Amino acid sequence: MEIVRIFDDHLFSFKHNDCENEFSKLFDFWSDIEQLEEFFEANKYDLQKPFWNYLSVEDAIYRTIQESGKLEDSLRNLSKQTIDKLKGLDSLFRPLNDLQTNVVELNKSKAKQNWLRMYALKIENNAYLITGGAIKLTRTMQERKHTQLELNKINSCHDYLLRKGIIDRKGIVEAFEL
Repeated sequence: MEIVRIFDDHLFSFKHNDCENEFSKLFDFWSDIEQLEEFFEANKYDLQKPFWNYLSVEDAIYRTIQESGKLEDSLRNLSKQTIDKLKGLDSLFRPLNDLQTNVVELNKSKAKQNWLRMYALKIENNAYLITGGAIKLTRTMQERKHTQLELNKINSCHDYLLRKGIIDRKGIVEAFEL
């Protein structure tokens, strides 16, 4: 397992084995029409619920591509603002558990853009480590295999860092020579 820098010292991403880092992997998926068509065909049942207004596969693909562009722009802009001590990434990321009120080390977090989710560990104020992401069409992550996988992944990444004694930005930069 590796960690790579995405934006300055504010956004990092896990990289598993020889694969692409999680940040890049997500945006590649969210912009690939063929992969999106395969995903939405496999999850057509969820799109046909009233919550999504009985959305077609084609409309879901279009919406995903549009929303992923918005999310990436937000991440870039907020990462730059972090340098100036403005809102920064903390204005985009929220605790993974909507009911959480306390702050914990390596807080499990999410950024949301419509049904797109980017999962991360908060390493410090306005600094996050991406663990993965998904298209979330259901109320809970446990309802679908692909979102349960992301829940398992964020838990695994969290535990990995704690085992290594890495709990802040300095620890990440030193341990992974960034």
